[in-house]
Parts: sequence; structure tokens; C-alpha cells
Amino acid sequence: MKFNQKIVLCILFLFLTACASTTKNIKADQSLGTNQGIVVTKIHSNWDGYNNPLLADLEFIFTQTDGKKKDSKFVLSKADDLKVVALPAGEYKWFRILFGNYYMDLNGGFTIKPNEITYIGDIHSQLDLGMFSMSGESRITNESEQIKNDLKAQFPMLLEKHKFTTELSTLQQK
Repeated sequence: MKFNQKIVLCILFLFLTACASTTKNIKADQSLGTNQGIVVTKIHSNWDGYNNPLLADLEFIFTQTDGKKKDSKFVLSKADDLKVVALPAGEYKWFRILFGNYYMDLNGGFTIKPNEITYIGDIHSQLDLGMFSMSGESRITNESEQIKNDLKAQFPMLLEKHKFTTELSTLQQK
């Protein structure tokens, strides 16, 4: 009986994590939809699995707490990965960091305002992966001046069209 329960739990876990949609950076000339804002962060990690297709992705999963309550995720796809993503305005809470079959639950969140760019801070994640366990530390830092420079270089019209605010996310491991 316990074996069957483990199989059901594994399948359920895979199903639930597959439901989180991967966020994509906006295009330089993309306009926002009604009641949308832009979240900006940069992910730094000692994990460099993005260079190896055989290794698992490092994912930061978050959930909208109002509205449709849809799960989304930031996936580390390169070193110092800048994320500039259009999302529905509202409150969001961190759910977990996922790495293959390993995960760490998170507390904290952030708010997206309509028609604004909200910089939630740079996410730093240092992982310690064992054979059967994962531990690590995640923290937020304020690098808003560097982010503004990055936005000017990669999304030149964005800062002209939208107000930029810095509202650092809270992010703690449970």
C-alpha cells in the first residue's frame, strides 16, 4: 500500500510542478495589456546547469494570490539572468525553488502595479546539492542602478513609457 501511495504522490507532484508556466521576457517593442505591469529581477546562482541539457533547471515558482491564482516561474537560463516579464497586476507570493526532484519552500512575495515597472531586487541563490538532499541560501539585493542601465541597453523604450519603482521582494526559505 505504501508503494502505491508513493507513486501517486510522485505523479501528483510532477503534475503540480508542471502546471507552473515559464515566464518569458517581453519584447523590446511589446506593449502591455490591460491591468498588466512589468516585474524585473536578475537571478544569480552558483548553479550553471543551463550549460548542460542533461541537468535540471533551477526554477523559482510563485503564485498570484488574487485573480486567477496562476502559478508562474522564473527559470535560470544563463549566468546573471535578467528577467523582464509582463504579469497581471496584483499580489504574488513565492512558493518554492525547484531543482529537478529537489525543492525548498519559500515565504515572501511582491506586488505588481498596472502599467509600471517593478524591480523586486536581484535574487541570489547559492545551492549545496548532495546525493539525496538540497540545501542553500537565497537572498534579495538592491542593484537598481545596474538594472536601470541593463534596461536602457536591452529595452531602450521601456523606461520612457513606464514608471520604474523599486520594491524589494521578501524572500525567505521556510
